[in-house]
Amino acid sequence: MLKEEHSVQERKLLEAVGVGDERSFSDLYKLYYKRLYGFLMKMTNGQESVARDILQESFLRVWLNRDRLQEVSNFQAWIYKVVSTEMLTYLKKELHAKTKVERFCSHLDHDWEEVRLNNKLEVRDLRDVIASAICEMPKRRKLIYQMSRVEDLTPIEIASRLGISVNTVHNTLTTALRQIRQRLQEAGYNVLLSVLLLLKFF
Repeated sequence: MLKEEHSVQERKLLEAVGVGDERSFSDLYKLYYKRLYGFLMKMTNGQESVARDILQESFLRVWLNRDRLQEVSNFQAWIYKVVSTEMLTYLKKELHAKTKVERFCSHLDHDWEEVRLNNKLEVRDLRDVIASAICEMPKRRKLIYQMSRVEDLTPIEIASRLGISVNTVHNTLTTALRQIRQRLQEAGYNVLLSVLLLLKFF
C-alpha cells in the first residue's frame, strides 16, 4: 500500500515538474535525498561535500531535462543511473585534475620567488582580497554567496528559502565567483588564480 502511495505521489510530482513547477521539484528532491545521499556516501567513501555536489548536479540534470520526464517509466531506476553517471564524470575529472595539478606544481617552485617579488600583496592577504570582493557585492548576491559557501546550502535549498528559482541561484553564484576572480586578477594573483582555476574546472 505504501509503495502504491509512493508511486502515485512520485507520478504527480513528475507531472508537475514536467511543466516547470519548482515547488514540486523541491519535493521530488526531498523524496529521494536520503536514499541517494546514502548511496553516494558509500560510493565516495564518506566524502560529504562530494556526495552533495554530485547529488546537486544530478538533480540539476533532472530539472534541465524536465520536459522528458513523461517518457521515464521507472524514475527510481533512471535517477540512480543519472547519479551513477555523474559520479563517474566526477571521478574522471578528479583523476584529470590530479594529473594537471601535479604537472603544474612541478614548475611552480621555480616560479614562486618571482611571484612573491612581482606581486605587491603576499599570499596571506588573499583572504582580505576575497573578503573585500564579497563586501562589494550587491546585498542579494552577497546573501546567496554566503548561504552557499558559509552555510553550505545547495542551490535548491537556497532557492526554497528565498522563494526564487534554482536558475537564478546558479546565475547569481556564477556572477559572484566571476567578481571574485576579477578582484584577484586586479590584485596580481594571476598564478595563484591559475591554480584555483585548475582545481575548480579541470
